[in-house]
Amino acid sequence: MRIPYANVLLGVAGAIVFSIGAIADRAPPSRDAAASLNSGPLGAPATLSVAALRAMLRQDFANQPALGALIGPPICGVRVYKFAYATVGGEGEATDASGALMVPSGNAAPCHGPRPIVLYTHGTAINHAEDLSAVADPDNPAYGTATRIALIFAAHGYVAVAPNYAGYDLSTLHYHPYLNRRQQSQDAIDSLIAGRALLQRIGGSTRDDGQLFVTGYSQGGFVSMATLRALDERGEPATAGAPMSGPYALLAMADEIFLGHPDFGGTAYLPLVVNSYAHLEHGSIDPHRVFSRRFRDAASLFPGSSGFRDFAKLVAAGELPANAMFQSKSSAPGAPGFSPARYPALAALPEGGPLYHAGFDPSAYLVSTAFRAAYVADVEAHPDSAAPPVASGPDPSNTVPTLPTDPQLRMRRDAKANDLRNYTPSMPLLMCGGHGDPEVFWQQGAGAMTAALRSKIATDPHLRFATVDLDTSAGTAGTYFEHGIDATRNASLHRTATRLQRAFTAYQHGVDGARGSVVGMEAYHTDAAPYCMVLARSFFDRYTR
Repeated sequence: MRIPYANVLLGVAGAIVFSIGAIADRAPPSRDAAASLNSGPLGAPATLSVAALRAMLRQDFANQPALGALIGPPICGVRVYKFAYATVGGEGEATDASGALMVPSGNAAPCHGPRPIVLYTHGTAINHAEDLSAVADPDNPAYGTATRIALIFAAHGYVAVAPNYAGYDLSTLHYHPYLNRRQQSQDAIDSLIAGRALLQRIGGSTRDDGQLFVTGYSQGGFVSMATLRALDERGEPATAGAPMSGPYALLAMADEIFLGHPDFGGTAYLPLVVNSYAHLEHGSIDPHRVFSRRFRDAASLFPGSSGFRDFAKLVAAGELPANAMFQSKSSAPGAPGFSPARYPALAALPEGGPLYHAGFDPSAYLVSTAFRAAYVADVEAHPDSAAPPVASGPDPSNTVPTLPTDPQLRMRRDAKANDLRNYTPSMPLLMCGGHGDPEVFWQQGAGAMTAALRSKIATDPHLRFATVDLDTSAGTAGTYFEHGIDATRNASLHRTATRLQRAFTAYQHGVDGARGSVVGMEAYHTDAAPYCMVLARSFFDRYTR
């Protein structure tokens, strides 16, 4: 997403920001109770011909020809079906959700017969209307993500299942269980089972060949990793997985933000997090304790009728601050801001990147200063080594970031319960992102997860994973780390990754030059998504039958 320093929001779809998960201390919800197709197809399917998809590719990536070439010309047409399915909420309650089934069509060999399935989990949305079946509706907030799934996966022979998640679109759940590891993985699995049932119901020449590939970006990167874990726990592993730009080290990501390094979009997404935290089976935090008095009702805003394009209106109406997560310290006695004498630990912390001073304000700030002080006190008493106060994340080549043993603050305990660093995938795994991401920090995402997996190499001979940093700016070569992938697959993947690194870095350099570094930073996270999606498809191609 792109939350600017000023009060103007550059519209985007599907991003993640404040990344501290929810839910802990309970067993997974029952699969049998929630894994069914409620109804579908809902209405006539949207039909995208090969010609229409090729025109879409030319139009959408006209200023990114290198990326368009890497996506490649569509081979198949795509039929998009909408369906509704049963799932559960954050409190374990029965609820419903909707999703999209994208089916390749045509006479070319990859477009019919037995085909692999891609389960795609989308990034953060604040608009309740999010609908990934809306490939024919440019006004739908999910349109950009939906068309990319169609162009990159379905048009190249993959059947795609894409949940909208509980709390969106047709769902009757009045909140969204945001970054709730167990609920979101259950939700994704329920959508997969329902999507497979719908594929069988509609018949035709395209059918499930039994292979499953799981991927997603941003929030969806977290959800896809959690779903891979849940499938492993059920003894039903995916064929391969490719989580992208997700906050896998949830606790570390949260700690880094509270230690004085707010990310882009925190004022839009902390309300989603807190709303999710308020609906846990074990009971959780009171939203009014988290937010400052001025914005005490922020948790009720999302998902709502406002999308990213409307965020500036919420700011103008005084419902949210534009960027200021935290109160800045007073510059002098009697001046606005918190008292350094009252909060010495906060006063000692930096107002750091990527937002620096824009993430702080003396009077119009989102988080209660008393709550932040309690959070920071718990961090100092029970530190996570993946979130150092100086904001230099762990080096995945030689450091294993460790979780604190026993954090006391409820919010941090829930974040730890959702942290995915203790997951060891049984299937080949790819992680993709960019080290300059101002929304999902690389070091608390792919960096920390890579370090955790590297620490297990000696004891787990079956580990197979690769990590790719798209960003080769500032003289860096870009990260490409691989372990356990056979030589042929690895050489091919590395070639594709190198091309994508060059294309992404060149494109971002152009954005910075034409529109300025601030706009470039705002655009970074969203701009990286299609590059990672192409790499994910390339990875999956190497494991299809």
